[in-house]
Amino acid sequence: MTLSRDRYLSQIADESARLLATSPSALEQPIPHIEGWTVGDVLGHTGWVARYVTLLQAVSPDDPPSRSAIPNPPAGAEVLNWAAEAVDGLTVALEASDPEIVRPSFAGPVPARWWVRRMAHELSMHRWDIDAATSSPTPIDAAISVDGLDEIFQVFVPTRMRFETLAGTGEIVHLHSTDEAEGAGEWTATLLEDRVDWDHSHTKGDVAVRGSASDLLLMMWSRIPASRLQVFGDANIIDRWQEAAAF
Repeated sequence: MTLSRDRYLSQIADESARLLATSPSALEQPIPHIEGWTVGDVLGHTGWVARYVTLLQAVSPDDPPSRSAIPNPPAGAEVLNWAAEAVDGLTVALEASDPEIVRPSFAGPVPARWWVRRMAHELSMHRWDIDAATSSPTPIDAAISVDGLDEIFQVFVPTRMRFETLAGTGEIVHLHSTDEAEGAGEWTATLLEDRVDWDHSHTKGDVAVRGSASDLLLMMWSRIPASRLQVFGDANIIDRWQEAAAF
C-alpha cells in the first residue's frame, strides 16, 4: 500500500524530532547491528542524505547534482546541529515540492512524492538504529512498516539486491504480520535467479515468518535476526536474504 503524502510528512516530522533529540553523550555509542558505526555516524549519514535529497528537489532528472556537492559531516557534537539543519531544509523542500514533478533518484526518474515516502522510511529506520544503541527501541509505526515492506519489494529489490548472493531457485518466503496494520498484512515472495516476484497472497512457503509489521521490516532490512520472530521452515533462506539485501 501507499500512504498519503500528509501521512509521510507527519512521519518525517515525528521521527526526525526523536532522532535529533539524541544526547551528545551518546554519539560514541556503537550501533549493535551495523559493524563499525556509531550513533554519531548515523546522525552524520542522515544529515548527508537529507542535504542531498534537498538538492534533488530542485533539479531535473537530466541534471542530478554530484554527490561531492555535499560535504562530509563534522566530527563530534557539531554533527547534531549539522543534522538538524539538514532535516529542517529537507522538510521545507519536501513540503513545498510539487508531488508530480519528476526528480532524479537512485531508481531513475520519479515523481517528487516518491522522495516524501522514501525519507519517511529513511528517518524511521535510522531513529530505530539510534534507539537500539541507546535504549530499548520503540517499534516503527505499524502502517509505516507495512508500507516499508512494500517499498523493499517495489524499490530496493530491483535496484539493490545482490542476486548472485541470494542465489534464488524458486524458494518461497511468506511473511505474516500479526498486528492490525492498515492494508495488507501478508507478503509472499518467490526468489528467482534475477528477480523476486511478490504479492500480498497467503501462500505456503519454504519459510514462513510471523511477527509484528515493525519486526518483519527490521528483519528484512537486516536490523534484527529472524530468531526474534516466529519462523517455520528453512530459516537459512532468511539468512541468505539478509546477506544479499544489506541495502
